[in-house]
Amino acid sequence: MDEQLRLTDLVPKRLGVILLLFAAGLLVVAGLEALYSWMPSLADKTTDGRVAAFDLDGEGSLGAWFSSITLLLASVVAVLVYTVRRYKKNDYQGHYRVWLWAALCWFLLSVDESASLHEGFKEMMTLVTGTRLFGDGSMWWVIAYFFLLGGVGARLVIDMRHCRLSTGSMVMVAASYASAVVAQLGWILPDGGAKEVMFEEGAEMVGNLFLLLAMVLHARYVILDAEGLLPQPEEDDEEQVADEEEEYEEEETRDEEELAAEEAILFGQNVRVNPPHGSRRTTRAASKPKPDAFSAGMEAAETRVGRKLTHQEKKALRRRLEKQRRERRSA
Repeated sequence: MDEQLRLTDLVPKRLGVILLLFAAGLLVVAGLEALYSWMPSLADKTTDGRVAAFDLDGEGSLGAWFSSITLLLASVVAVLVYTVRRYKKNDYQGHYRVWLWAALCWFLLSVDESASLHEGFKEMMTLVTGTRLFGDGSMWWVIAYFFLLGGVGARLVIDMRHCRLSTGSMVMVAASYASAVVAQLGWILPDGGAKEVMFEEGAEMVGNLFLLLAMVLHARYVILDAEGLLPQPEEDDEEQVADEEEEYEEEETRDEEELAAEEAILFGQNVRVNPPHGSRRTTRAASKPKPDAFSAGMEAAETRVGRKLTHQEKKALRRRLEKQRRERRSA
């Protein structure tokens, strides 16, 4: 069983393989368009003047089957991304759940391609409201799909922003679907006949291909990220360097304050000290050394910095006092 493929092994890791499969899908779309354009030449060989399998505008055609399969594969890949993304440690808000919503949406579109759910929804809304709203009533399902797919798609793009290839593919999905909807509403080639159908269905099938491409590209990205095969983002390195520099500056400031306190104790100078815990800066005159210079100096230093001196600070203070004593004796 250890030799069997995992689900993640089914996702191509090489970009060349993914682009080759996408090109093959485009060739299939071009072939379906060619069959539709060739269909009128077969009119005299059929009873109704059409071949149902080649009719892109009809139900149960090869075009509808191809779109349904493409969307179903996109739904499966979205579930695969969800299973990997849900274990990402820094996703505290649970943004990975949007991939489950995306999988459900792509599955709904797949069923719609086979069962024409949008046509039934259009007729139901027309019956309930008593109006077709615009043209043949297609605006009803356009509005419903716009809010549903637009909301899920926008949130999906935010989660995919780190992978430029998949994000760019999602932009192409939006452009292709928008072109298909505009053609469906009759705003492009309103009297084009077969050309209008070819443009609408071709844009829709290309949009489905781009959707599958986006899912596969992002699945590749999250798998490589989970395996640690992607380079670390530069912004993380910059943040780490900034934190190290800030910590180094804080240590230098703290050392300077401690040295200033020791010098003030030894030489009776005035010094500005930053006590810990965010207290206010104060300026005090350092007391002069007394007969017991070490005890007096240590007490004054602890009072000035607002805390007890460390062992290293006490040793530094003792060495400084001994050095000053030797200098006075030699003088």
